[in-house]
Amino acid sequence: MRIRTEISSKYINEKDYEVAKIADALAHPVRVALVRYLSEKNNGKGVDNVTCNKDLVEMFDYSQSTISQHVKILREAGLFLTERQDKFTHYELNYQLLEKFAELVGTLNQK
Repeated sequence: MRIRTEISSKYINEKDYEVAKIADALAHPVRVALVRYLSEKNNGKGVDNVTCNKDLVEMFDYSQSTISQHVKILREAGLFLTERQDKFTHYELNYQLLEKFAELVGTLNQK
């Protein structure tokens, strides 16, 4: 979406762009559920807590392509961090970005 510069310079700041990018990624209930699932599963940070695409497909009962599309959006927003090992991609939640998002949302009503 294109943002008009005369409006953006007066009302929209850099924090607004950051909030919008993450909010857009979380604008689908499946993606919110994926974030929640990854948060719960990776909380232990052990080898048994590694999450890859097949785990998400099994858990959410969606096709692999549907899960991959949702994961791609979360990755592009920076919410999912990925690490490739052999033929598997492992996912980890970017807790720092989630905390920053919560802080930014908390400052929206402040001037």
